[in-house]
Amino acid sequence: TEEETDSATLYGTLRGSVVGLRYYTGIVNNNEMVALQREPDNPYDKNAIKVNNVNGDQVGHIKKELAAALAGIMDNKLALVEGVVPYGAKNAFTMPVQMSFWGREENKEVVLDQLKRHGFKLAPPPKGESCGSECGSGSKQISGRAGPRYSAPVHAAVQLTTEQLKSEFDKLFEDLKEDDKTREMEGAEAVGTLLLPHQKQALAWMVSRENSNNLPPFWEERSNLYYNTLTNFAEKQRPRNVLGGILADDMGLGKTLTTIALILTNFQDGEPLPVEKLTSDNYVKVDLIAKLMTMYIFHKYQFLRYEDSSSVMEPGVSSLKKFETMTSKYSSCLSKRDKVKKPRYSGSSGLGESEERLLQQTEGKLQGTFFFFFKFRKDSENHKFLEFLLCFKVNFTPLNMTYVSSGTAGIQSVEKKCSNDGPRATLIVCPLSVLSNWIDQFEQHIHQDFRVNIYVYYGSDRSKDPSILAEQDIVLTTYNILATDYGVGGDSPLHKVKWLRIVLDEGHTIRNPNAQQTKAALNLEGHRRWVLTGTPIQNSVKDLWSLISFLKLKPFTDREWWRRTIQRPVTMGAPGGLGRLQSLIRSITLRRTKTSKVKGKLILELPERKVLVQHVTLSEEERQIYQSVKKEGKAAISRFFSEGTVLAHYADILGVLLRLRQLCCHPHLCINTSSSSFSADNKTIEELRETLVSKMKLILSSGSDEECAVCLESLTLPVITRCAHVFCKPCVLEVIRTEQPNAKCPLCRNELRVEHLVECHLEEEIDSSSGKRSNQVWVSSSKIDALMHALIELRRDDPTAKSLVVSQFTTFLSLIENPLKESGFAFTRLDGSMAQNKRVEAIQCFQSSQAGSPTVMLLSLKAGGVGLNLTAASRVFLMDPAWNPAAEDQCFDRCHRLGQKHDVVITKFIVKDSVEEHMLKIQNKKRELAAGAFAIKKPSASEVKQTKINEIKALIDL
Repeated sequence: TEEETDSATLYGTLRGSVVGLRYYTGIVNNNEMVALQREPDNPYDKNAIKVNNVNGDQVGHIKKELAAALAGIMDNKLALVEGVVPYGAKNAFTMPVQMSFWGREENKEVVLDQLKRHGFKLAPPPKGESCGSECGSGSKQISGRAGPRYSAPVHAAVQLTTEQLKSEFDKLFEDLKEDDKTREMEGAEAVGTLLLPHQKQALAWMVSRENSNNLPPFWEERSNLYYNTLTNFAEKQRPRNVLGGILADDMGLGKTLTTIALILTNFQDGEPLPVEKLTSDNYVKVDLIAKLMTMYIFHKYQFLRYEDSSSVMEPGVSSLKKFETMTSKYSSCLSKRDKVKKPRYSGSSGLGESEERLLQQTEGKLQGTFFFFFKFRKDSENHKFLEFLLCFKVNFTPLNMTYVSSGTAGIQSVEKKCSNDGPRATLIVCPLSVLSNWIDQFEQHIHQDFRVNIYVYYGSDRSKDPSILAEQDIVLTTYNILATDYGVGGDSPLHKVKWLRIVLDEGHTIRNPNAQQTKAALNLEGHRRWVLTGTPIQNSVKDLWSLISFLKLKPFTDREWWRRTIQRPVTMGAPGGLGRLQSLIRSITLRRTKTSKVKGKLILELPERKVLVQHVTLSEEERQIYQSVKKEGKAAISRFFSEGTVLAHYADILGVLLRLRQLCCHPHLCINTSSSSFSADNKTIEELRETLVSKMKLILSSGSDEECAVCLESLTLPVITRCAHVFCKPCVLEVIRTEQPNAKCPLCRNELRVEHLVECHLEEEIDSSSGKRSNQVWVSSSKIDALMHALIELRRDDPTAKSLVVSQFTTFLSLIENPLKESGFAFTRLDGSMAQNKRVEAIQCFQSSQAGSPTVMLLSLKAGGVGLNLTAASRVFLMDPAWNPAAEDQCFDRCHRLGQKHDVVITKFIVKDSVEEHMLKIQNKKRELAAGAFAIKKPSASEVKQTKINEIKALIDL
């Protein structure tokens, strides 16, 4: 694959000639990099190779004899051929080109033979140059309630020191003077929240980036020409600067608030966004709207629904009851907002005396989140309801933000307050899990006296009219919707709008250049561009390319120039490589961590965070079950090793490891991948394949956090191959595309075809309630005992303390519900199977400080990964370790962030003498690897394979 080619070796160099200069308009300078591009459809020569400059303009073509030698090498992807014009750039007919050949070690001889047959020989690479030419109080009532007794664990908790590991990305900033990023700026009047000093600095920097007319990085002006210092390309036209950049502040420092402040503060010509200011007459109270809506439903027996179309209410009087219950339940979890002036009402309404009194007495402004109830099945019902309100002569605006969704755009009473013809709307793209958080943040941070038009572009009936989108102040959508609409033709409403500003939240989502959502994001048209991410680099420097390309930073929009000038020099440790990356990052990125300082003070006085490892000893019965499964699995895996079929039986091995991991949690979890099915006796090859594939499906549906062997990250959109190996769908499709027509599985080199791939739903997409085994009598386990002992002690010491209980296995979370109920804990739950509206409700109830609100949240590791704010919790109990330490860290950051008032204590439960202890060692190795991400080459397929084999041996004690 391209990745392997990219991290490979330099075979050598060759001097050739570029001819036909007089026929083409492209020009180059001495020592300028050029791109060699195959042209198989050339009518004069099927071996033709074009030579293009950095701008993509053709300069000439490679001389015919040399092209004949290179065509086969390039067509069969045996090597990358890269060129530089050393001198003679101003010649009229022909100029020299110095070519470097890069490829996999195993292809070197084939390439040398091919060249030799045509009479060419490579010069060895210069010595030491591997880089070529480039280089609540309610819980007190239940605290004494009698419940089962749980014994304390035998082992004392040990504090971890690995948390001190700094990411390599932060090291990039250690030697940089950030003087230009310390100026502060106040937000516009419409920003309703006081910004902290570091947020004012970020706002000032973002505004200066958007209004800057400086040259982009690596460009300079010389005698009326603009030179790119990396490629030596020059042009007369001034390259446009990037109006935006990467806000890479650590999680929890308020990137969302800073972005809202930017949208409201910097519209055009340094002026704030022109938004309507409301008067007190515009307000109406939440109870009033609820009552009027209830009356309307009562009269009309109409359907009412959440914005999430999956939760549709029944017609008739019962819907009235459900609605009243729902609103009271929902509003009880919402925090009290500031009281506002009472509205004035005029005219006769025709209401009864008690309703008239209600109009006079109602208090409390309509909550922004209430919008989710204020939505009917049919657009006509929206109109009818508004007419129904108007007949009472009530002058109202339901929100300080006009949320528009689906077909309701027609009923907006919003005048466009834009004096010029420039673009107005900001597009924000985020993961689905963060959508409700953005809506909450708008409601929290936009001053209640201002109305901002926000369109939530989500749901099957979203408006496809670009003119409606272009009129909004803010359009909010998700990566999935962006990718789906982009589709095959790339002709989506979002791509027809010229945006004032595009913001990618959790921007590392687009780091895979081959994913549909990345292509969709790169092709959006916008004047200013921002990427928000706490983790711009997750595995290596190549993660940055999609982000840099999204920012339209010339010449890096073409991946070849990024690879030759930045990526390869950095990964190969070439002199100056890291320096280039530093100066690039410095110019377009603002990065502060929780330990950064402003004016000598810590940027964020966050409470302390401790990580403890609590070892758990299995009971005798649990240990017997564990040992028997381990013994049986170990024997089978030893056999696979002796037969040399380890990777062919990968599903079997993962099955054994998963059973051991689940037995550490609870004996009832253990899925049926029994080792008796290891025997291949009396089974045809096809039956064996089917058994392995179904096993792999079972493993993935259990919640196991497996990794893709191509991108080395947690699986996204997993697919299972015919040989029962599992990869991310985008990764394996790219392997098939690049290796056609003879694509091979990266792990076992068996045949790989698209039609053989089996898509697999992760546990998160399967309703967690289906995982409860109703026919089994509930029993506790050593881990549940340890957890309950800790929770009961915590409640005794501080009845208001809130805790997150985190596991990869949602069935385990279901098993934990039982003892929580028995011991009188109020708890809520959040996992990936829940609808969006249910997630919002769970989070808001948990975050509430009201008496009787839940003190425990059962959280699945995947659902807790991005964008959630759970600062109400100060204790985290991680029930089982994940393969990927970053997934755990992201989950911990949900509560250790801005807004946390208490010290955070994280407890990891690890079973002594088990597979979990080995997993911790592997985690630590991964942390060390991540810390050196820039210095280490990406491992080859064979190295990945060997690492997997070594991990299996360590995990099973072989």
